[in-house]
Amino acid sequence: MKTTASRLPLIPLLGCLACLVWPSRVRADEEVAIVVQRNAPVLEQLAAKELRDYLDKLFGIPVLATHDMHPSTGIGLLVGTPKTNPAVAEALGASGWPKLSAQGIVLKRARLAGKPVLVIGGGSPVATMWAAYELVERWGVRYLVDRDVYPPKRAWPGLPKLDVVMEPNMRVRCWRLVNDLPLGPVSWSLAENERFLGQIAKMKYNRIHTFLWPHQPFVDYALRGMSKPPGVLYFGQRHPIDDDCIGGDKFPGMTVFTNPEFVGASSAKELHRRAVALVRGIHSKARRLGMETVVSFDPFGWPKEFCKVMPSAQALNQLGGLTVGPGNNQPLEDPLLAEMVGTVVRAHIETYPEVDFVQVSVPERRHWLSHGREAYRRLGEKYGLANLGTYDELCARARSRTNFPGGGERVENQVQGDLATLWLFDSLVRGSQLLKRPSTREDVKLIYDGITPELFSLVARVTPPGGEVVNNIDYTASRVLRRRDLVRATPSKDVPVSLILTLADDNVGVLPQLATGSIHKLMADLRKSGWAGFYTRYWTVGEQDPLVHYLARSSWDASVTPEEAYSDQVEHVCGSDAVVPALEAFALLEKITLRLDEHGLGFGFPVPTMMTKHYDSGGLSKEIEVDHQLYREALAAMKLARQGCRSEGRAYLNYMVARLHFAVRYLDAAQAFGATSRAEKANRPAEALQNASLAYDAIREALQTYVDVAKDHGDLGAVAMMNEYCYRPIRDKRDSLQL
Repeated sequence: MKTTASRLPLIPLLGCLACLVWPSRVRADEEVAIVVQRNAPVLEQLAAKELRDYLDKLFGIPVLATHDMHPSTGIGLLVGTPKTNPAVAEALGASGWPKLSAQGIVLKRARLAGKPVLVIGGGSPVATMWAAYELVERWGVRYLVDRDVYPPKRAWPGLPKLDVVMEPNMRVRCWRLVNDLPLGPVSWSLAENERFLGQIAKMKYNRIHTFLWPHQPFVDYALRGMSKPPGVLYFGQRHPIDDDCIGGDKFPGMTVFTNPEFVGASSAKELHRRAVALVRGIHSKARRLGMETVVSFDPFGWPKEFCKVMPSAQALNQLGGLTVGPGNNQPLEDPLLAEMVGTVVRAHIETYPEVDFVQVSVPERRHWLSHGREAYRRLGEKYGLANLGTYDELCARARSRTNFPGGGERVENQVQGDLATLWLFDSLVRGSQLLKRPSTREDVKLIYDGITPELFSLVARVTPPGGEVVNNIDYTASRVLRRRDLVRATPSKDVPVSLILTLADDNVGVLPQLATGSIHKLMADLRKSGWAGFYTRYWTVGEQDPLVHYLARSSWDASVTPEEAYSDQVEHVCGSDAVVPALEAFALLEKITLRLDEHGLGFGFPVPTMMTKHYDSGGLSKEIEVDHQLYREALAAMKLARQGCRSEGRAYLNYMVARLHFAVRYLDAAQAFGATSRAEKANRPAEALQNASLAYDAIREALQTYVDVAKDHGDLGAVAMMNEYCYRPIRDKRDSLQL
């Protein structure tokens, strides 16, 4: 995958040129001149503007924005390439510009008109922008997911002596947006999305995909006279905001929690209009930052109401029970099924025609299984599948992968369902105008997502030219490590394949997680085996700052370790005194994450029973009690780090402390709620009330601590959801015991 200058959108950068003021007289001995051409690509002009702003904030020096180096000019920062900036060509000469890919960046000291200059460029306009951000990072700024953190203001140190050429070792560095749990980015406003995109662009991430679910309001379509029903978020779950809601002042205008862009939408039509505007706004911002855009969806899942026109459809095993898919006995060549799939695909392309890719996924739990053998035969006739063996041999290999959740039988079901899915989708793509853009009539490029790894070689063959493949192999990073044989097998030499890296799993849910150690090992395997890159999978993003920083650096420098990345971020953000205790806290958090992967999947999953199940079971398991203590130790270490923190980094550590404090008190609440049940069963009402009161105090403190440091509406969605599923059940039990 390459980002080329010709593919970058020619979208006006509002305000960019207006911010580049061209003063007529300045003192040469005091100024830095940023040289960029008037007709330079938009992203090169953005790079120049950003450099000027950072120079002012870092050093407070006069900065001249100009189109060429005058004899009176002081220090020159030359932005661009020999093709886009004559000053760069003159400074480096015919042989001085290095050989770069479209993603390569260069920071190179040179001389022009007898004066020292620094060339800031790249193999494409977006790479030039990355080069500018790389220079700013070398000046001491650190990029977090929600803001920049600056070093103490100091005197201008002079032009840096750099001769740097950088190429990424991960060509695809993609972030997932939207999705559909209240504690995730589907709850972010457009402004929050734009802020996040601006920050990850500084860290050189280069792609986003907006993952849309069948029941949501982000697309609209009709089949055989039946319109798609009104869309809903959060798998249909509702989280009321009322007078007894912890953090209620953080939810202005809401009676039920939702994305702030949707507050006040009075009809399904208005909700759909706002939803489309949100996703288009995300795509637009990403394109302005030089990122590739992807819209991801499942064409084999539809709102359950479509059973009225597709009676053979079967319910999908998904949260909320809102969707259906092909019935197990639905024929491979059912024209109604082909029409349904085609309708869904066309709706997404016509709603979001500017995206670079459409990414089609398959249901998490497959149902359309009975045609696997016939689909394998047909695909074999077309593509040749001798390397996969017979159909029975393929299924036997799938059954042998017993360490996958659900066992080998589930993996075999995935193989059977994916074969039918691939055959149908391939026949639609090859035999129709399915992927045509409505304006240019060119095909949108296709990404297959989630096809079981046993079919890697097949999916690479059916992917159209320019397409890609994405796979997650297993739910968490540590679980993927157990199948390193699948990771280490080169996916394809012809089709780029990316791995989904789980930063935080929804099965653990609301508890803090950190998986950098496992991901570090996977990154090494990806490089060795020729993977194109990675996609992130996560929910709340604020506590992931250390991992986000590691991924950003490791994607360009394979030698970086998690500890080095942590130390770099903490030292620059918080100061050197905070490094040792913060790294101790991170190490404990990684240990907890590995443990929860063993015995805690499902523990914090955001469903109505997430707290009442602890009442039913009588409290925490022995394994979770150990995790509880480890969270306490991590909290103590993080508080110690905060004691030595400089003022600019306190918000960073305040958030980390609050999330760990939340975890401790959340587990206190679960423990006390279980003790309430045990006391009730033993007919000890006073003890039951005492424990219910302890649980009540703990959950209130947990949620108040969390909401006080909320960075975005993903954090607020987590609190709104836990008000309904954790606080209110405990409150109601306490109140009933007081009667």
